[in-house]
Amino acid sequence: MIYGLLVFSAVPLATVAWRATWPDRGWREAFVLAMLAWGLGVLVATEVLGALHALGFGPVLVGWLLVHGGLLRLVWRGRARIARPEISGAGWLLAALPVLALATALLAPPNTPDALSYHLPRQAMWLQQRSLDHFFTVNDRALMMPPLAEMIQAHALLLSGGDFFANLPQWFAYVLGLVVVSLLARQLGGGPRAQWLAALVCATLPMAWHEASSAKNDLLVAAWLAVFALYGFRLARCEPRPWSDWLAAGVGLGLALATKTTALIFCLPILALLGRTAWRAPRGAALLLVAALLPVAPHAMRNVRWYGTPLGVHRAEDGGEQEMIAPALRDVVSNVARNATLHAVTPWASINRLMLAAVVRLHHWLGADVNDPRTTLWVLHYEVDWGPRDEMVAGAPAAFLLGLAAALALLWRRPRRGAKLAALVVVAGGMLLYCAVLKWQPAGARLQLPAFLVLAALIAVVAEDFGPRTIVFVAAACVLGWLPAVETGNRPLWSAPQVWAASRWENYFRFDPPEAARQEACVQTLLAARVSSLQIVSRHGFPWPLMRRWRAEAGAGAKFWGPLPESAETPPDGVLVLDFIPHPPSLHPPNAREDFLRVGATGPYAVYIPASRAAMVRSISALQSASDPPVAVAMSSAPRR
Repeated sequence: MIYGLLVFSAVPLATVAWRATWPDRGWREAFVLAMLAWGLGVLVATEVLGALHALGFGPVLVGWLLVHGGLLRLVWRGRARIARPEISGAGWLLAALPVLALATALLAPPNTPDALSYHLPRQAMWLQQRSLDHFFTVNDRALMMPPLAEMIQAHALLLSGGDFFANLPQWFAYVLGLVVVSLLARQLGGGPRAQWLAALVCATLPMAWHEASSAKNDLLVAAWLAVFALYGFRLARCEPRPWSDWLAAGVGLGLALATKTTALIFCLPILALLGRTAWRAPRGAALLLVAALLPVAPHAMRNVRWYGTPLGVHRAEDGGEQEMIAPALRDVVSNVARNATLHAVTPWASINRLMLAAVVRLHHWLGADVNDPRTTLWVLHYEVDWGPRDEMVAGAPAAFLLGLAAALALLWRRPRRGAKLAALVVVAGGMLLYCAVLKWQPAGARLQLPAFLVLAALIAVVAEDFGPRTIVFVAAACVLGWLPAVETGNRPLWSAPQVWAASRWENYFRFDPPEAARQEACVQTLLAARVSSLQIVSRHGFPWPLMRRWRAEAGAGAKFWGPLPESAETPPDGVLVLDFIPHPPSLHPPNAREDFLRVGATGPYAVYIPASRAAMVRSISALQSASDPPVAVAMSSAPRR
């Protein structure tokens, strides 16, 4: 387990090394540059090891030991130039939030539904096949999604032997967000008070707070985009423009694109801001472009080979496509109104009902359906619900209202130009593009984090313009707005049962406690049937806890079916269907020589093993009747030709 810390201890060590080598940069920028080097290093090393099919414990451990050795040498050589960072009382108070988030991240296992559904399962397949190659699965999200956050987690998973550190990439993104937003406030003309206030606004964003202890990737992509915005504003305003700033901006954008495809939306206003500067400095612009595209090229090529497109294809047979197709103006207005209520929601049900009624009336006036499947994700329905402790739906009411006030103040006062107005255009442009590209969903607030990080800096510098009392008011409003979200519902620290008062297995299923018993039954059935090669069929299930448990208890020979090329010719000896769908009594997996029969009391899921072995399984419940005709089921996604 201790080796997993090597993945993350490199960040503070690299910060000190960077500060020792370039002391004029300052501690905050040293941390930002260390994070960029860390993210890029993990990505490049993982791609190289994966291409060599060497993504194993030995090569990864040796790599991290070499990195630490090199960093320690740099620190030792520059030790005389290392100055102790000066932290004010406000800084120590603000540090309490990352410390509390770190405790939650370490105590709780990854238990966000998306993390258990595909973020972590894809890592298990990578480590089994020792590469990042695509594999057979019905869950395309485990293939097509950008891989950087999972790469970091996979290194920790490999070295620690478990998912103890799976939440730490997001925690580091939380700290990076605080640091970058404070620097961004300085770039927008804010003084020390505005910089501390910007960090506080960012730290108390409920979406950022919940994500800081989760295994998702929304906060990580937002932090990389904030770095891109920081250097983008610097390049747009300052002379001269050194190549290092172009490179840092490009790496920040590249890491964002390698983390989540929503970066494509929020990066566009920043790129537009850089248009004139890029025209005047084509070499710097070319460097930015190369640094941004190279990190995402390997994964894009894997998607092209598998799907025929660099972004991949989400085969959402049940209508789960996230992007809107050819949206009209009324569709954009619809999404603007509905997304606004994600953050304007209040603790008072009567006010929320009034907002809901107002949005419904707006749609009637537009001649639109508030639940139109062309603008609404999946089979979801529009509601205005207050859920500050729910990491999937929590919004940022305080920052949203303060941001509106800051925007009005900027537009009312003169001159209507400069860095602050440019920041407002970046925030508004990113949100407008988001509403024009993606369907509305109740979990959309977390996807909007990139805009809110820039907004945090803007709120702070505008508050500073109005004086100390406004700064105090904004700080108090942010803290009060954060208090209802202070405890994440799935990872409670003081509400019973606390995260440390339950087993790690139970904590996996905080979002659905009965799921623990369902997966337990599947594990026992698989063990009793002595399945050694398991195919997991799951589009909307949460296979990660079961994968870990079964792999640990089934022995060294246990493996998951799906990696190529062997899976194209060799069938599994067990199939687990982990979805709430009707299950036939038998099925025929690809390349199997016989039918597989359903065994065990595993409802609502189903375990299938070969008919020739099913009769020998005596420790599980009786087989269902095999008299019905077998059903041939296409259980795997295949590359498009």
